[in-house]
Amino acid sequence: MENVLGFLNLMNEQSDLSTLTRDRCVGAVPFAGRYRLADFALSNMSNAGIQEVVVLATPKAESLLQHIGNGRHYGLEALHTLAVQHDDELQLDNNLDSLKSRAEKYVLLAPSRIIYHSHYDQMIDYHLRSGADVTVLFKHLTEMDRHAHIGHAYRLKMNDQGRVVGAAPTYHALPSLVPQNIDLDTMVLERKLLIDLIEMSLKSGRAMDLKQAIWEELDRLHVQGYANHGYMAIMDSVDSYYAHSMQLLQPHGWRQFMEHQESVYTRKEDEAAIACHQQALIRNAFVAPGCRIEGYVENSILFPGVAVHAGAHVKNSVIMQDCMIQAGAYLDRVILDKQVIVEQGAVICGEYAHPFVAEKSGVL
Repeated sequence: MENVLGFLNLMNEQSDLSTLTRDRCVGAVPFAGRYRLADFALSNMSNAGIQEVVVLATPKAESLLQHIGNGRHYGLEALHTLAVQHDDELQLDNNLDSLKSRAEKYVLLAPSRIIYHSHYDQMIDYHLRSGADVTVLFKHLTEMDRHAHIGHAYRLKMNDQGRVVGAAPTYHALPSLVPQNIDLDTMVLERKLLIDLIEMSLKSGRAMDLKQAIWEELDRLHVQGYANHGYMAIMDSVDSYYAHSMQLLQPHGWRQFMEHQESVYTRKEDEAAIACHQQALIRNAFVAPGCRIEGYVENSILFPGVAVHAGAHVKNSVIMQDCMIQAGAYLDRVILDKQVIVEQGAVICGEYAHPFVAEKSGVL
């Protein structure tokens, strides 16, 4: 895939993730006990043979850039960063010269807020065979997908040949899902066409994201849909993040998520063994290496370094790295960011639709 340049697009991503994105971009948010959300897109690119990736980075991307480093632990040969001050990929006027100087004919843009497994190489081959100007990745949702929490997305209208003829924004929360094609914010197009779209937007003086620009040109551009199958999660709110996290603890959700996990890469950290006291009780939970459990953990996800002291109860919760739950504390439907201390005897409860969220390094 030497003729394809990958773009990890951190811009224009819904960031209604409360304190989880106060000091970090969406792509840096931890997920599933060991990953960052951006790991999935970068792994998909690496597995497709894309050798170089450009990160379109917002000011809050510092922690993610430290996590991905030079890209070598994803199997990438080179990783570059384009810093963007405006949260809009069509306002790339300061970086157009860099884009024009590239030699690759095609670009593949993928988001960090939507995670899935996809064979990008097959999508690129389909794009070349179809003769389309733009190929967009979508997932067809049916009544069987009621378990999927669908956040903000575009609903695509397609003809019998799979060509996109219309797009409209949509939002669906459980259980109102109806059959439809959901855009996964991933596309393949020629680099020159991307430059043309950016320059066209600059001339018009209108602020719009890339997808809006493409949807407005559907009469002129041949936009083809390419179906993705299997696990998919849109992370654009605290509710959707929590719903997808809890879904991992269900047999069906875990099987779907784990189907291709051997090909998802992340930064390797030194991992200590799990220390589990003889009086601890763990039920239906994901407990990462380095955790120390003396209390009760049920239906929860614990990231590395979490300590649950004796007499503490953690239920239906997501506890990120190096949090400490002191003796006698009770947590239910809670998301704790990194390094939070829950003091002895504290009782903290959220709701399934609106979990309680604690900011990083807080004391409760």
